[in-house]
Amino acid sequence: MFDTLEACAAAWEQAGNHGDIQTRIARNARWIPYYAFLADGREEANAAIDPHAAAVADGLVSRGYLGAGSTVLDIGSGTGAFAHAFASRGARVTALEMDASSLAVCRAQAQQLGLNGMQFVQQMWETFAPNERYDFVFSSMCPAICNYAELQRMESLSKYACGIIAVTRGSYDLHRKRLMTLLDVHPVGGMTTEALWYYEALYLAGKQPEVTSFSRKFAYALPLEETIARNERYFSIFGVSPEESRPKLIAYFASVEENGMVADETLLNTQLITWRV
Repeated sequence: MFDTLEACAAAWEQAGNHGDIQTRIARNARWIPYYAFLADGREEANAAIDPHAAAVADGLVSRGYLGAGSTVLDIGSGTGAFAHAFASRGARVTALEMDASSLAVCRAQAQQLGLNGMQFVQQMWETFAPNERYDFVFSSMCPAICNYAELQRMESLSKYACGIIAVTRGSYDLHRKRLMTLLDVHPVGGMTTEALWYYEALYLAGKQPEVTSFSRKFAYALPLEETIARNERYFSIFGVSPEESRPKLIAYFASVEENGMVADETLLNTQLITWRV
């Protein structure tokens, strides 16, 4: 716990090491090919409301943060899991996403689901300057809200309330954690912010943040070549070229694959933090 908001903000800035806006914009650009790879081919997939996003949306409705006709900004909407869930509850959602491929999936699946009234904005948060404020401003697992100044800017776009979903301790990706060591990757800045920083800053700012915790474990399997290609793109974000990473990735995944498939496991501990502005 910190004694003052100023001390918390300074420690958060130092711990996150995200850099100034131009540094963040340059870093964002390195993530786009990875997000585009994940979105590839999903425009034609059968659309459905994500169960976890639906549960979050229902919780927001019960608290009075979300309802028919309410305006919502979803910062870093990705392929639209939360944007679709909010729109399905009658909200008029603006999906803000920097990756064109992810936003195209968001748009296509909204059409499949019959979700009218959604807006789709391809832009980075760092350069986003709307002419309106929204009833509810939301962000899930997005690195953009990376310090107290950005948290304040998020608040400034809300007329009523905000919500953030952020990771908490204990989360992991089984292979990703091992590969970080194998490839000697040590990320410096630019990763998602832990929930405790948001909560502490809001508490010290005199807000009354509400917290809902989630823990979800996923077990899944992907084809060997897709797994290698996905990780090549991921580690290129941190300056590891495919020429350098591919031999090590091939050797590693060859040791764990079974019948051409790679089993993986993810534990995702998160908190939904909501507050009135």
